[in-house]
Amino acid sequence: MVTLIMHSRFAALVPMVIVMGMSIPQGFIQAQEDGNFTDEMLEELLFGKGLEEEVEKKPSQWSKNLNLMLGGGHSDNPLQGPHLQTEAGFAAASVDAFFLRMGKDSSVLYLYLYGEGNYYSGIPSLDLTGIALAQAEYSVTSPKTGIGRGIRLRHTYYDMVFDMSENLDSPYSFMVQSNKSEMRPFVSFPLGEGLTGTLELAAARDVYAMSSEDYGEKELRSILKWKGEEEKALSFYIFSRWKDYDERLQRNRYGFSMDSTSETRTVGSGINASRNLGKEDDWEVSLSGHVHKTTDNAGGYYDYTSLNGNLKLSRKIGRWTLSANLRASHSEYDIRKTSADELFKRNGFATEFEADRKINEKWNIFALWKSERDDSNNPNYEYEANVFSAGMKWSN
Repeated sequence: MVTLIMHSRFAALVPMVIVMGMSIPQGFIQAQEDGNFTDEMLEELLFGKGLEEEVEKKPSQWSKNLNLMLGGGHSDNPLQGPHLQTEAGFAAASVDAFFLRMGKDSSVLYLYLYGEGNYYSGIPSLDLTGIALAQAEYSVTSPKTGIGRGIRLRHTYYDMVFDMSENLDSPYSFMVQSNKSEMRPFVSFPLGEGLTGTLELAAARDVYAMSSEDYGEKELRSILKWKGEEEKALSFYIFSRWKDYDERLQRNRYGFSMDSTSETRTVGSGINASRNLGKEDDWEVSLSGHVHKTTDNAGGYYDYTSLNGNLKLSRKIGRWTLSANLRASHSEYDIRKTSADELFKRNGFATEFEADRKINEKWNIFALWKSERDDSNNPNYEYEANVFSAGMKWSN
């Protein structure tokens, strides 16, 4: 059981600690785009080192896992606002449950449920926020050919601070409620020793309390994964995603609204690599990079390119697990300009340090410090925030 700090200004501006039942990447929320989790992140979220190891450990029976977390801390800018600096303490709690069954006919069925809530003292807009996720998947793999096929269903609900500045005129944060439902059929096939390819199709619907942002979505994704000896792994993906907004209007290059509704297309690729080091794999190193390009169907107001990189190091020393995470991002718009007549740019950088100590088989305690900033050439987007949190985790 590990922790996740929800540090994305995009989706969760309330820094907190979330405990997940399986391994989860630090950029879980940051790397999703409008609620989309990549295949690589979901596999790490649900299965840690891979579904294959879960199969080997508990074949043909139900595997169950339950985790709880209680914690709290202090943030010097929980709203991550560029002008209003509001310090506050916070309390957080989360629960997640995971159920996995391996069938005798090479089938796999799992259900994952997750929910968390948090409260910031003295900030009415953050009196109670949260997120919930339910995901189910069923797949079958042929023992002769190794070809697998299946379908994944997911629903995500959140009621959190959300940066709507890309979509609305105001650069400030809003409380946003959203429900996103997704269906993703897929097929996987072996390509060689330790090498697997996957093709996915997806259809999704995201409904906001603010109806102007409702959209339908289609996606095509291909993934190439390699798993070698000594805990070495490498994956590469490419995707194309189309979004059709119900009411969001197109904008011309100057930001003025047009008559027709907006559509966007995003193409992207990314690479993830990880390896365990040391005689007893007490060191873990992971490195990832992503590039996305988004275009709209109008004057190019939403056209931009984003680059993201992430480096994570962790070390086990007896009962202790120490980890550090470094993340950098860069977004640059094609024609959208600032008041100084410069092309709009955003640069983000975040660092995290965590210490986790195992008390016994079920209990852990943790402490975490995080700092992040956004250095944009538009002062309405610049911010800096620091957060410290600590708490207890229980797993069964």
